[in-house]
Amino acid sequence: MGSFKKGTMISGNNVADIVVILKTLPTKEACEALSKKVESDLKNAMKTEVLTKADQIYTTIHDRGFDVANWQAKVRILIATLPQNLRKLEADIHLDQKLMQAHLAAIRHTRWFEENAHHSSIKVLIRILKDLTRRFDAFAPLSPWMLDLIAHLSIMNNPSRQALPINLAFRRVFQLLSAGLFLPGSAGITDPCEPGHIRVHTAMTLEQQDVCCLTAQTLLRVLAHGG
Repeated sequence: MGSFKKGTMISGNNVADIVVILKTLPTKEACEALSKKVESDLKNAMKTEVLTKADQIYTTIHDRGFDVANWQAKVRILIATLPQNLRKLEADIHLDQKLMQAHLAAIRHTRWFEENAHHSSIKVLIRILKDLTRRFDAFAPLSPWMLDLIAHLSIMNNPSRQALPINLAFRRVFQLLSAGLFLPGSAGITDPCEPGHIRVHTAMTLEQQDVCCLTAQTLLRVLAHGG
């Protein structure tokens, strides 16, 4: 099996994702067995350490795979399988096919990010935007992939092709959303990792797109008046 890792570190939200690709078909029993193996290995590796209650590790099974966590941080183990296995999956035996496809897509997203969005300002802006999605319900439907793409667009897609400073790029995100970048009928942002010119914002409902736009307009007015 192979794995890929991507993490986010925001105060109070220390989470890392690892996609584990199984060569075999991902049954629910295999996922549970892997979680027990990981938990056992971790406890054996840490058996000589004196752990506080906050450091105690536990695992939780869910439909995407399982979590390994303590009170301070969490690692989400997301199970996938080889692309050629997807058509062999059975709903009552194996993990959900759509979730497997999403996990494979996450690997493609991270590879694109490493190749195209390695500028430090983009990473800083993404962390700020992720914090905004926690503060404002209207931005909650914006997926991490949407945030990656709009941060890259805001900082790098300008006539000079030079990275914008964070303060200008931050304002530009609100300007783009306010102008209807993620509204129905907009060209939006084409997913660079999928065929068929898919616009990433179409994953949101029409109401979510509308609320996202009007909230960005409100916050842009706040910024314009010194807020």
